Amino acid sequence: MKRRTFIKSASVVGIISLFDLISLRGVARGALSKTGPAKLKSPFDVTFDQEGHLLVTDPSNYRIARVNSSNEPVFWFGGPGSGQGKLNYPKGIASDGKGLVYVVDSNNCRVQVIDHQAKVVSVLGAVGSIGGTFATPQGVCIAPDGRVLVADTRNHRIQIFKGSELIAVLGDLGDDENQFRLPTACQVTQDGDIMVLDSKHGAVKIFDKELKFKKSFGSVGSVPGAFNAPQGMALDQQGHVWVADTKNHRIQQFDRDGSLISVIGGPGSTPGQFDNPTGLACKDDKIYVADSGNGRIQVLSKNAGSQKPNPETGKDS
Repeated sequence: MKRRTFIKSASVVGIISLFDLISLRGVARGALSKTGPAKLKSPFDVTFDQEGHLLVTDPSNYRIARVNSSNEPVFWFGGPGSGQGKLNYPKGIASDGKGLVYVVDSNNCRVQVIDHQAKVVSVLGAVGSIGGTFATPQGVCIAPDGRVLVADTRNHRIQIFKGSELIAVLGDLGDDENQFRLPTACQVTQDGDIMVLDSKHGAVKIFDKELKFKKSFGSVGSVPGAFNAPQGMALDQQGHVWVADTKNHRIQQFDRDGSLISVIGGPGSTPGQFDNPTGLACKDDKIYVADSGNGRIQVLSKNAGSQKPNPETGKDS
């Protein structure tokens, strides 16, 4: 089958080549080892620490794994529990580039802040609905100016911190342009715009520095450009927006204005296919995807570029 026929028959608007596949299933059996590799169950999110290590949240194992030079997940932080340093279904993860890693300890309704030696240096939040508390938060991101933004999912809002101090709350429950239903991820552009992945509305909503609504893109559905329960979002160095379109089992790429560039994947377990992808990270022209249902990380290369079929001919443009 020729590529242009595949693009047309698959109803996608672009392609991106698979660079590599990291299964991250490990080799250890039995109990979780704190020194050796251990099997991932359902990786949820990924980030890179200051030293360039890939860190993976592994909710069902109540831990954070760090990938070693052999692409094996090694226990780095966590263990089941509610005490400091323990985790209950960790989800989002982000690094500030200064040696601190922020882990969304979702079912404990808090964010634990860890240094490069995996020691807890502070904790944000507790269970609740008032400002500064959380209800099963999910996503976290670090703004260029150092602010920490948390997707407080079941409180239907984004909370913004400077250090350990809550400085702003964006949104609440509802269907207006400045309201959310189960926001799952957030990102901040170099210009200071805040992007929120509003999962139930199937949209990326964009707000300015003053938290005023600017625009949104996306809708609920399965056609290219629409979303079905999206869980993760990342920005690359060009400002492109990458979204884990979870229940459509694919990754979608948009430009900074929200125009669709490419659609990658579809349901399955072969390289280039996904089963409920969730978190993403962009680094060195590669996209790292937590392919949760397949228990692996897939690495996509942007070097091949995206191609759009000509709507009149169906041929690659």
